[in-house]
Amino acid sequence: MTAAMFCSILEAARWGCVGTGFYLAFMPGMTPQMQLHVLMPWLVLPLAGLTGIESVFLGSAAAKSSGYGANPAYQRQSGFNNIAVAATAFAVWLFNWGTRAEAAVLTVLLIFLALSACNHFWTAIRENNRSVKNLLRPLLTLLLLAFSVPFLARALR
Repeated sequence: MTAAMFCSILEAARWGCVGTGFYLAFMPGMTPQMQLHVLMPWLVLPLAGLTGIESVFLGSAAAKSSGYGANPAYQRQSGFNNIAVAATAFAVWLFNWGTRAEAAVLTVLLIFLALSACNHFWTAIRENNRSVKNLLRPLLTLLLLAFSVPFLARALR
């Protein structure tokens, strides 16, 4: 299996986990706080953790699939940051640090993804980067925000 194929598998796995998280969060009988407790790890661990692993170990292939040039040192650094966010999310969830901690970690992820989506949109328009992954990122991020923010708002009420 090539690195590019593995990157594609990771991309599918990320969004598959997100879908699973929303499915589980919509189970009947859950309070908004319980929904956030279920949803947060299903979003943060794959979107930050798998992305971090991809950046650290498959940075060149990941950059190429997004239509970017590779910068291994920067991609490793960014990958380690994503892994740190995922590890923090896991600790918050595992030790049940509460709704506000879960909301904070999810908010960090959503802000990062929104800024990343802006970057992908910018490179599509200004730098003519029309790779499929680059074009889908802003759209998928908008959908993620549209579904996630109401969960955050209800849990924090």
